Amino acid sequence: MTLYELPLNQPAYISYLPANFALSAQLIEQGFALKSEILLAHKAPFNGPLAFHLHGTKMCLPATIAKQINIEFLSK
Repeated sequence: MTLYELPLNQPAYISYLPANFALSAQLIEQGFALKSEILLAHKAPFNGPLAFHLHGTKMCLPATIAKQINIEFLSK
């Protein structure tokens, strides 16, 4: 499953970043590192940006990038 498909307020963790090294490096600098806990806070209409709660802050990503980041749900 990708970040784009993550249900609202469902905690998950990042399991895979994009294959593009430059994009992955930029995401890691912003806090989107592997095994980071993340949850979807808001999804803008018309394929707009998505807002996520990550490391105590709200971060936004374009839908095209969110579709390239894989997640797994946290164990209960």
